[in-house]
Amino acid sequence: MHIGTVRQIWRFAVKSMAGEQLSSCFVGPRGIPGDRGWAVRDETTGKLATGSRHPLLMQCAARYREQPTNGSIHHVDMRFPTGVVLGSDASDVNAQLTELLEKPVSLSSLQQDINAEDYFDVAPIHVLTTSSLGEMSRVYPQGIWDVRRFRPNFFVETESSVKGLIEFEWIGKTLRVGEVEVQCDIPTERCAMAMNAQAEFARDEGILRSIKEAANLNLGIYAKVITTGEVRVGDVVEVI
Repeated sequence: MHIGTVRQIWRFAVKSMAGEQLSSCFVGPRGIPGDRGWAVRDETTGKLATGSRHPLLMQCAARYREQPTNGSIHHVDMRFPTGVVLGSDASDVNAQLTELLEKPVSLSSLQQDINAEDYFDVAPIHVLTTSSLGEMSRVYPQGIWDVRRFRPNFFVETESSVKGLIEFEWIGKTLRVGEVEVQCDIPTERCAMAMNAQAEFARDEGILRSIKEAANLNLGIYAKVITTGEVRVGDVVEVI
């Protein structure tokens, strides 16, 4: 069944920071190389810092200096809300992140960390559609239903005939995105990150409240990779 086409591809160099758009990407067994390749660790709890617990992370942005490939994670440059740009290889990177978040933290990479699975929330691929955002906009028209609130890897432009929270119908099915096939596993459960402020828009508690009322806090879908390959903006998306 034809669903639509890939409108945007997103990679998030540092977990919970704003991502970067790609025109194309290779998708390996672990998803897009470099996605969540870095993370900030809370030294008090030993856990990875997330935007729900550390909202200022969501007002930061990160980009790779070089394109990551499977098995290699390159250095990133992070832009803080203050405008300061800091490299992951800066000698004072941990001190500056600690000052920003007002809590002892450190930056670590996927290559350095033995608990690599912690870097992904549930699965390596996250898909969201224009149909779902359109439905939520009807539920809560005052809200800014910007895709950047929800941090998918693939944002799909659905056909005009596709309506509503279509991703929920894909559970247990295979989705073909360009050359890639993914197994749709579970809906994406939303947390405070969806309503938190980012550089372009303010905190809005109505976003999360509306998702709870309309979809039991779920929006989008998580998937695991079945067949690796290339995905480009404009590629066809279909359920097979």
